[in-house]
Amino acid sequence: MDTAAILEELADILGTPPGTLTPETSLTTPGITWDSMALLAYLAFLKYHFNRTLPNVSCATFQTVNDLLKEAKQP
Repeated sequence: MDTAAILEELADILGTPPGTLTPETSLTTPGITWDSMALLAYLAFLKYHFNRTLPNVSCATFQTVNDLLKEAKQP
């Protein structure tokens, strides 16, 4: 899955319109919903698309969209 496709999925998870996220976007930006439900959706996305699990994470673990991208792109 390429970066553009991941960003589209993240936009859906974060409740923002497609094409509005960049790697530099802060997860505390107004209009972005980064809460425990979004974290669960992100973890399900990682498991479904990449067969990855992240034990012991919280919303505070991630500060920017790039932090989310890094986890998705890990081998």
